[in-house]
Amino acid sequence: MSYTDTRPVTGTRPASDTGTTTPPAYRRVLIPIQDAAQAEHAVELARRAGAREALVLHLNLRESYGGRRFALETDTAAAGVVESTVLELNMAGIKATGQVRPALIDRAAGEIIAEATDWDADLIVLGFPRRGGLTTRLFGSVTLSVLQHAPCPILVASPTRQGAPAAR
Repeated sequence: MSYTDTRPVTGTRPASDTGTTTPPAYRRVLIPIQDAAQAEHAVELARRAGAREALVLHLNLRESYGGRRFALETDTAAAGVVESTVLELNMAGIKATGQVRPALIDRAAGEIIAEATDWDADLIVLGFPRRGGLTTRLFGSVTLSVLQHAPCPILVASPTRQGAPAAR
């Protein structure tokens, strides 16, 4: 067959009809979430990343004072954050489970990293950072610490600006 031959080639299919699909790069996504306000952004990022399975992790943070540990929220409130996020993920077509774990405030990043390693996560989706610049400089940032030490790639959700349209 030469380049000038105009006969149709038989037994071929267009490139778009090859029957092959690219598997999603991120099957197992860990979503550490602090409150329900972060859920929408985190779920959207997980959906766009092609997640098939997600683990929602909520750290019920505890403050250590005088040798005693005090929870910063009730167990019911912590469970509610997880349940609502798991529901949103399921509605987005992502198989999701969730858990609440206690953690000291200064060890939150380590808990997230440990869970990502134990669960063999392909991706971590973090909610937007909640501290301002000065507070972050004084006390550190969970997001920054996870970015520096995580065993897998990380996506960080950013909050929508007031008056700006939400991402679609």
